[in-house]
Amino acid sequence: MIAHHVGRHLGWHDGAQRARALLQAAYTSNTKRNYTAAWERFTTYCKQHGLPALPADYTTVATYVGWLHQRGTVAHGSLGAYLAPIDTVHALAGYSPPTAHPIFKRLKKGYLRLDAARAGAMPAVSAPLPATVVARALALATSHDATQEQRRVCAGLITAFLSLNRPGAASAMRAIDCTFSPDGLQVQTPFHKSETRTRTRAAFTIPVHPKGYKHDGPLRFLREFHTAHRSAGGSLRAPLFSPAGATLGPRVTTRWLQQVLQWLGLSPPLGCRWTGKSIRSGAATAANSVGVPLPVVAAYMIHKESATTARYYVDARTLPTDAAWDFFARYMSRWDGTRDPAQRAGYA
Repeated sequence: MIAHHVGRHLGWHDGAQRARALLQAAYTSNTKRNYTAAWERFTTYCKQHGLPALPADYTTVATYVGWLHQRGTVAHGSLGAYLAPIDTVHALAGYSPPTAHPIFKRLKKGYLRLDAARAGAMPAVSAPLPATVVARALALATSHDATQEQRRVCAGLITAFLSLNRPGAASAMRAIDCTFSPDGLQVQTPFHKSETRTRTRAAFTIPVHPKGYKHDGPLRFLREFHTAHRSAGGSLRAPLFSPAGATLGPRVTTRWLQQVLQWLGLSPPLGCRWTGKSIRSGAATAANSVGVPLPVVAAYMIHKESATTARYYVDARTLPTDAAWDFFARYMSRWDGTRDPAQRAGYA
């Protein structure tokens, strides 16, 4: 889709074909699939109404937004997924992005207001996943009657939580990407778009409890899961949390979360919903609540600015819990392993 629409813009001289290949390589297969589907939806709309899709006038895209709202199948929060590909195709083809027009800011506001009026309330907000929920997932996975599927799904969810759910970290994790040492779990994430953006390899260590694995429930469980995977003949390069070694998409963490919530019989608080992003924001919020410095949290999330972490991922109203302390106090350099609230002050 991308190469097709930038072909005439780049021309056909030496290097143009390679430039198109580079543009294709800049997007993950999942992104290309989503963008292609979104662009095809827009072009179908344009054909049905006798309107040019490329270049499209901003009024064409505005009426497309109205058509989407009239159908009632696209929530306000999903609108960006429908519009961003339209802008991308226009920009890569050498045209101005249609939604840069000021009218779209007002269209989106009206979209939200009418959605809220139709539902009788504002949409449920995506809330951070409490560390206590992940602690219950750990208890489920380590119980005597836990199934193999429950251990696998919980292991993936706990890995996502401990690593602040770096994009693709848990879903693409292979056995070869995990090394358990006396210092903790050393991990590297397979090649992902976050690495190409920062031009750095995503490799880091999840520190073990100061008193070792015996006192570290999450890492002890993950080490046992990794050992069982290898003992069962699991390949070093096969996805660690896949039931049959199949490749998992980055959004599988959302399915893991919904499955765990079903097993535990848990629901989010009134007015809230838990999504894939809730895992990452829940981890950042829990880490912040026990005093992990914000720049440290931002670094593990591959954020250039701590302000991004604070604004979009941390709920500063969240109070520390024992579960948050167990999962994230490990990232504070002077932590000695205590859980006594009276002795926690001063660790950083």
